[in-house]
Amino acid sequence: MSQQKSLLSISPLFLVLFIDGMGFALLLSILNGIIVDPASHFLPVSTSPAMRDFIYGFTISIFMLCWFFGAAILGDLSDKIGRKKALMLCLFGAFLGYLISGVGVLNQSLALLLIGRAIAGFSSGSQPIAQAAIVDISLPEHKTRNIGLVLLSCSLGFICGPIIGGVLSDPNIYHGFSLSTPLYFASVLSLFNALLLKFSFKETCYRTGKISIRWHQAVHVFISAFQHKQMRFLSLAFFAAILGWGSYFSFITLYMSHIYHFNILDNSLLLTVMGVGFSLGFGVLAGLLSKWVTLKRLTLIALLITSASILVLLLSHSLYIIFLMVFICGTSMPIAYAGCVSIFSNQVGPDEQGWIMGVTSSINALGYGVSALFIGMVAAVGVSIPLVFAVIFLVLSALVLMLIKVKPSVADPTS
Repeated sequence: MSQQKSLLSISPLFLVLFIDGMGFALLLSILNGIIVDPASHFLPVSTSPAMRDFIYGFTISIFMLCWFFGAAILGDLSDKIGRKKALMLCLFGAFLGYLISGVGVLNQSLALLLIGRAIAGFSSGSQPIAQAAIVDISLPEHKTRNIGLVLLSCSLGFICGPIIGGVLSDPNIYHGFSLSTPLYFASVLSLFNALLLKFSFKETCYRTGKISIRWHQAVHVFISAFQHKQMRFLSLAFFAAILGWGSYFSFITLYMSHIYHFNILDNSLLLTVMGVGFSLGFGVLAGLLSKWVTLKRLTLIALLITSASILVLLLSHSLYIIFLMVFICGTSMPIAYAGCVSIFSNQVGPDEQGWIMGVTSSINALGYGVSALFIGMVAAVGVSIPLVFAVIFLVLSALVLMLIKVKPSVADPTS
């Protein structure tokens, strides 16, 4: 398959992943204003700062933990019913989840917000399914580039998400806007994209099999990665990396709100800068640098740069340097992530790509969920603690990866 045909065949996935990245960043940009800021009146005024920080972390955690269970099930299901039908399920779940969350925010109902986040999280399997669809049709030498382009779509959504969240939640811009408006917007866009995908995306996986929902599948997939001899330590390294990045990513806006008194628009700008870094990392550098440096070495360097940037951010008191470090983190971590996913993919054959993408997504979701839940508990003690943990886990990930051997790709410079 030619390079042009390969890119054309996966182009309908770009909007799917753009919305996936946009929706998550959109909520992250306003969640601090909903839960932590007493002026929102979403929680009772008497709610303590420590409890607000815990609920903030728990709201992120419930999305990720439901993603942990849903992504493995949907990734496995996509091997049986096809990528297209599985993606349609993801988009409809996103529509319903954002709608319920929006109603929850409008009615100041924490229960509805959490239910909406749980539904959206369980159905957020679009990224691993899209990656599996790409692997279905990618030549070996194009795999890293194509994965990077799909992740670029998420990154572009991540750039737009904070801007949309900041604008649509500001009643000073339009009197009808509120904190629930961005969630309604994401809901409608998800439904629109489900209809668009139905008529524009051509199936890439034609395998069929008996459909069975195995609710223990997520745990089974996660454990199977550590039972697989070649995957065991690679999974440990990836899990440590996600614990570190999740501790930083989920709590950087909370840190900036507490230390520098950032409001929703300030944090939206911060996340947008990070999103620009994501686009550069996923869209340009991941594929370009993988041609010159082995995936393992490239991933190691990117992990260490990310950890060093977070450390500088913690030690600096200049907003200019902080924004620069946020940009560098946003650029280097996507390179590490794309490298890890490509290394995982290289360890198995074509018939196991759906499974291995489910593995990476499960590790990703559980790492985010665990870090958001437990780091949220200690954030009340000190808002710098999540970022300290981020540095520790990222360095630990690099050390584990340094000690293991991995199979190189066909295009790997050392193969």
